[in-house]
Amino acid sequence: MSTNPGNEKAEGLASNPYALVAGGIALGVVIGMLVPRSQKERELLDATGKQLAGKVTGTVQAVKDAGKTEIEALLPSRDQAKERVGALFGNLVDAAKGAADAARDAAQKA
Repeated sequence: MSTNPGNEKAEGLASNPYALVAGGIALGVVIGMLVPRSQKERELLDATGKQLAGKVTGTVQAVKDAGKTEIEALLPSRDQAKERVGALFGNLVDAAKGAADAARDAAQKA
């Protein structure tokens, strides 16, 4: 361990090269955003950007459709939900009747 704080920072970066790479990428992105595009760059990259945007849009739509299909498969249909709620309500009514009968029987025995 060094007594010089500058050396300690340099040693820390050397021991974590991923942080150094991430920092370099972030710096490159910031510089790239600050430098204006040239006309030649626009000409060369315009078609590629449109093509990439089209692919991304198609991919996003496919993922949304797949997710929607999966959710619909997991959720019961409206008729199934009505049946389940009806069965649950019937079970609750039966349980309440059973509890009332048991309470009445216990009261008669007492």
